[in-house]
Amino acid sequence: MNFVSTNQHRATRGFTIIELLVVIAIIVLIAAMLIPALGKAYRSALSAEDKTKARGIHSAMMLFAAGNEGQFPRPSIVTKDYESVDHDTSDTTANLMSFMIARGYFNTAHVISPVESNPNIQDMNEHAELSSDGTQEYYDYESIDGRDVFWDDAFNGDIEAATATSPANNSYAHQALCGQRIRLKWHSGAGSSDIIISNRGPRDGDVGPTGDTESFTFKFHTSEDEWAGNIVLGDGSSRFVNSVFPEGIAYQPLNGYPLGPDNIFFTDWDDISVDTAPLGMPSGDNWMVICNESVSEDEINPVWD
Repeated sequence: MNFVSTNQHRATRGFTIIELLVVIAIIVLIAAMLIPALGKAYRSALSAEDKTKARGIHSAMMLFAAGNEGQFPRPSIVTKDYESVDHDTSDTTANLMSFMIARGYFNTAHVISPVESNPNIQDMNEHAELSSDGTQEYYDYESIDGRDVFWDDAFNGDIEAATATSPANNSYAHQALCGQRIRLKWHSGAGSSDIIISNRGPRDGDVGPTGDTESFTFKFHTSEDEWAGNIVLGDGSSRFVNSVFPEGIAYQPLNGYPLGPDNIFFTDWDDISVDTAPLGMPSGDNWMVICNESVSEDEINPVWD
């Protein structure tokens, strides 16, 4: 008579349904604990990369300034000796970024943020094939001669009018190139209260219940309906802020009034008056914009998404 030991019988027995359910429950529990942590870590990594890109744009501005008496690039100034450019209307975001790309300070991918949430903002060269000399074809480097052509006009900075078939090509805001901001901030001597580059923000910095709660900018670094972003200051430092009124950024009105809070996406102050310019534009507070039209040195048209 053959006998099978109890140990042998137990060794060949499979899992019961209850045991399998317990294992599955444990796996689901562990996954539920890990997925939010992994998502947070991934978002933190993207935010860190975003800050690196923003600092890279500022570094490029500083590099330009080193050879241009400390002044950051302005399309109207770098082309002032050439009649082929309309200097009065050339200080737009598209022309500024396109000029820097044309000079090789950074490429088209650098101005697309890794936290970009607007599907209609895309790298101009994302699908371009490399040509035989290694340059990408969609940005027209070959037409730029430094005499009549200084940047590729096809580079699109109008985020408000961007569509899937006509996308905009830049994610980042810069200090508004109008009013006293040019004199006070747009140079290598700017300080720790002057913001040079940042994530763009909601229309007019309005984050209240009457604001544009559908703004893509609320989704950059958080999943909540609030704005948070990276800013790069004039002294080269950068930091993450969670308010349109960043801590430590206060505006000293140019008419001698006391320091005041500074909404970095709005023209808070009317301490400089220019008859031909809207109130607030000629002032010197921080005003981070993407601009699609430059009317004069004291008036621009900002765009929002």
